[in-house]
Amino acid sequence: MQSQTARSRRTADVPLVRARFLFPFCLALLLSPSTAGNAAAHVRRNVTRPRHDGGQRFRLSLDEAWRFAGAEVEGAEGVAFDDSRWAAVNLPHTWNVADTQDDEPGYRRGVGWYRKRLSLPAGLEGKRLFLYFEGANQTAEVFVNGRSVGRHRGGYTAFAFDITDALSRAAGAQNIVAVKVDNSPDKDIPPLSADFDFYGGIYRNVWLVATDPVHINLLDHASQGVYVDTPEVNASSATVRVRGTLANGEAEVKQVRVVSTVFDPAGKSVAVMTTALAVDAGREASFEQSSRAITRPRLWSPDHPALYTVSVRIYVGARQVDGVESPLGFRWFSVDAGRGFFLNGEPLKLRGVNRHQDYQGLGNAVPDRLHVRDMEIIKAMGANFVRLAHYPQAPSVIAAADRLGLILWEEIPIVNYITTSDSFTQNCEEMLTEMIRQHYNHPSILMWGYMNEILLRPQKEEGYTGKVVELARRLDQLAHHEDATRLTVMAVHHSEIYNTSGLADVPQAVGWNLYLGWYEGNFADFGPFLDEQHRRFPRRPVFVSEYGADADRRLHSLNPQRLDYTIEWQRLLHESYLEQIEARPFLAGTTLWNEFDFGAEQRGNSKPHMNQKGLLTFDRQPKDIYFFYQARLTKRPVIHIATRDWLRRIGAGSPGTVGTPDTPQALQPVEVFTNLPVVELFVNGLSLGSRAVGPSCHATWQVPFREGFNVVEARGLSGARMLGDRIEVQFAYRAPVLKDPRAPFKRLAVDVGSNAQYLDDAGIIWEADQEYTPGGWGYVGGKAIKTERNIPRTTDDHLYQFSREGMEGYRFDVPDGDYRVELLFAEPEYEAPGKRVFDVLLNGRTVIERLDLVKHSGAGRPALLSFHTRAAGGEGIKIEFRAAVGLPLVSAILVIRE
Repeated sequence: MQSQTARSRRTADVPLVRARFLFPFCLALLLSPSTAGNAAAHVRRNVTRPRHDGGQRFRLSLDEAWRFAGAEVEGAEGVAFDDSRWAAVNLPHTWNVADTQDDEPGYRRGVGWYRKRLSLPAGLEGKRLFLYFEGANQTAEVFVNGRSVGRHRGGYTAFAFDITDALSRAAGAQNIVAVKVDNSPDKDIPPLSADFDFYGGIYRNVWLVATDPVHINLLDHASQGVYVDTPEVNASSATVRVRGTLANGEAEVKQVRVVSTVFDPAGKSVAVMTTALAVDAGREASFEQSSRAITRPRLWSPDHPALYTVSVRIYVGARQVDGVESPLGFRWFSVDAGRGFFLNGEPLKLRGVNRHQDYQGLGNAVPDRLHVRDMEIIKAMGANFVRLAHYPQAPSVIAAADRLGLILWEEIPIVNYITTSDSFTQNCEEMLTEMIRQHYNHPSILMWGYMNEILLRPQKEEGYTGKVVELARRLDQLAHHEDATRLTVMAVHHSEIYNTSGLADVPQAVGWNLYLGWYEGNFADFGPFLDEQHRRFPRRPVFVSEYGADADRRLHSLNPQRLDYTIEWQRLLHESYLEQIEARPFLAGTTLWNEFDFGAEQRGNSKPHMNQKGLLTFDRQPKDIYFFYQARLTKRPVIHIATRDWLRRIGAGSPGTVGTPDTPQALQPVEVFTNLPVVELFVNGLSLGSRAVGPSCHATWQVPFREGFNVVEARGLSGARMLGDRIEVQFAYRAPVLKDPRAPFKRLAVDVGSNAQYLDDAGIIWEADQEYTPGGWGYVGGKAIKTERNIPRTTDDHLYQFSREGMEGYRFDVPDGDYRVELLFAEPEYEAPGKRVFDVLLNGRTVIERLDLVKHSGAGRPALLSFHTRAAGGEGIKIEFRAAVGLPLVSAILVIRE
């Protein structure tokens, strides 16, 4: 994170309801990794006590006190195996926190072993005992006392095994639970590739579950064993259907009574269903119940997420033997290809985000508290729709969406391409079945997805595309068989092949992942593309399932450009896209990419190993663009000066610049995000005037910044109440003429080849490159080049990724005096020495002869060379580059007066 010494505070005399609503959990937005670790420990302390669900079912957290070895270990499942030298860990846990973020290419994908000693609590005599894993990536084999009790394939859904017969129940006995987890690439298990990290480990919670021998089936794809839906629902009345399967572990037939009670949000019983059935010894039996009509049900919606509860209790005679509770929301929805999305008979604009589950310092081993906080942050932004990308997420995430009123698109991780094998198909079908059955009862889920950009990497195999289409048809049919009440969806990338192959016609709705203005094209291409699709396929419901641009909070530009990673380009893209989205009522919904930055080890951009398209950073620091969406989407008043990402600025005046002779100033833009009708901006106590804001929710002022701290305040009326925001920006003024005595020259740092200002970890602001003009500074000739490669041994990758090559040199018309000149280099192209060789001259003196960057420091490795020189006779500093082989190159230049 950039170090920002500038201060940010509110005006004391202005009452602020910042409608950023800095809600009670606002510290979540600013959690450091250490705080996150403390939060994880707190969560573990809060869930380790035993839990009973709806009666006689007992759950005990097994998250604490495991041993871990990050390697294949022969015999590690054995009872007598010595694990004393293994690392002590708690769950959730992953072994890929560090190596997904280091300089070494790749990260460990292989076997990890976990072992735990389990002493059974008293009172479990005669119970059936199960291990329930919320998630382990990506295959897991579970052993109890050396005996394999089950194996699961797939890293993002839950699984459960009956361990009753493998346990020792002797007094004082310690049972050994061993789990072999493997995240090795497997051609038969999706995802095969993706732009996110496949962290290995038991990264979600683990539970010991104890039931009576007669119980609701836990082994139905690790679902709750009970399925609740609403066959009829409208504003006047609704009915509830409850289905499930009972298992009888006794040696004799059991006469069983199933009592299902519907409780309203206040806890009042509004319907009771009772069913009697016989369950044969050692067998299973299914039941189905329907309620009477419930009059005037409270409907579930994003604004009013009314949650009912269905309690299902199992009785043998008068004794309750098992019970579970399920959420219930009364709602109905439809999608119209021409008019968009409707919920409970009313049009609803679905505006939301994608969410990846990983977190800085934790990887994917995120405690429930932080999962829930993520969903609260999304809701506070004003979103009503979340696409869970690209995999089923933790139970706590789904439950939070139910409670908060966030509509979900959930999908399985079939990404980029498939393997055309029976095993791959079977695993896909199993994942889809598990996802649907495990999350069937949650009212927040309205869409099941099963592919993402699946033709992005077409395989050289005869008939491949047709086989992808056939797999999609199978999965679509399976989804409808499992759940006929929800929509099937698929996300596709910007390619005509989805139309020509027929793939886009398989699901009930298609989502387009569009990055026009980032990876390709221009912002203005976005809307016309959607219009063309709507014209050609007028009966096809359409979502925009991804859009966005990477943004690094350290990078800023007065002239932002595509692929520059500046906050300003990200802002321009989102402002443009949202205007175009709102102009197209046929869109069923939109989810921007992404709410949070997330890990992507193979990336090498300005912050390697990260996808930086988030509205918040990896550690949940909000970027200014978060508040743009909050202003657009929330009903509460918002006023936010959108320069908290740019609290340290530098800039030059121009001839005839604003200010006084003694206090020169430089004009730079400042934007305010607000849903107030009119906002007035003040700088250093002086009004810069008012702006009528309108539906765009943003307004811009040209602000005259002076050297030092500048107080910026925004004020506006919400009804009769004055609201405001206040920050301080630390500005470094640089005169356009370097010899200007009003701004004595101290230092000039040049971000060579870049259009952006860059704030490094040392607090130095590196200025955007420019062409030389007399009296000033800049390059003479050459062209800017860029590489996306990771630059090891530095956190300032950006400085070395942008360069200028083929230039004659750089001129700095500084005052006479002594200077230190630092030149930064990194070879972006060649892997072998001898391809680029050049000399460097400083004020006519050769200071580097035949510099070969690969030979000197290695390909793509940073090099910093420092020299002392003297400017005399009014000639300033002249740096020359003379080619011997290929074109000379430099990545950054720092000139410091001594």
